[in-house]
Amino acid sequence: MADSVKVRTAIGACLIAAIVGLLTLDRMTGHGWGVVILCTALTAAGLREYTLMTASMGPGPGWSLVLAGATYTALKGAGYELGDARLHALLAPLAVLYAYAVFFACLRGSPGLPRFQGLTAAAFGFFYLPFLGGYALEARFVDPGVGEAAFFYVVAIAKGTDICAYFAGKAMGRTKVVPSVSPGKTQAGFVGAVVGAALITCAFSAWSSLGTLIPLPLAPGIGIVMSLVVISGDLIESFMKRSAAVKDSARLLPGFGGVLDVVDSVVIAAPVVVWTLALLRRMAHFG
Repeated sequence: MADSVKVRTAIGACLIAAIVGLLTLDRMTGHGWGVVILCTALTAAGLREYTLMTASMGPGPGWSLVLAGATYTALKGAGYELGDARLHALLAPLAVLYAYAVFFACLRGSPGLPRFQGLTAAAFGFFYLPFLGGYALEARFVDPGVGEAAFFYVVAIAKGTDICAYFAGKAMGRTKVVPSVSPGKTQAGFVGAVVGAALITCAFSAWSSLGTLIPLPLAPGIGIVMSLVVISGDLIESFMKRSAAVKDSARLLPGFGGVLDVVDSVVIAAPVVVWTLALLRRMAHFG
């Protein structure tokens, strides 16, 4: 266990340092291309893992999903960075054209459950990573005053909650929460996730620009809600992996797995962060 904890801690620290470095570089250049490139690369890599993971379900998503998803993410990020709404106007047609391509691909073979499963896998994959994950870009660009802090909060609340749950579960965990989906999740880990998320949100409220939107008295409650979102994101990916009969989405990072194993909770947390900040902004405006 000690070696596993050391490996996970070292890799986690490197990932955090990379994100901080990326945001620092963007701040120095006055642009957000670093975040756009990062999100596009993670989307492409995650979708590739997804296509390999779901290959056993039948004919379905392949490189076309990777290309469509990466293009969607790049267009969304470029639209924000360049301030060009015309690029965002291409997102819906791109999604529709990809859907048509998948539909017509299904017609090339005989109808059957495997082919239908492949169709649903392609549709879910596009919704899961490019669409939901794209909200991380929105967090970065939607409000110039808090964009960098909001993006880092998305990453911190997702991975920080995971880390708190992991260590609390290893130290005190005995009773499983949902053993059929994720045998490693324990009640102690759940409590650690809730407490950790509340503390992380309080820290961002007190010491970052997010404090202009998240009042400190509201921070613990928002953190608790975010912990539930993060836990659900982790369980969703666990469900996907168990359905595909794999332990990890890939063997890219020792102790973590693949890209999907790293970004699972980020993908689910990003939309809720964006919506929460939008609600708080509106409340502050009318208040």
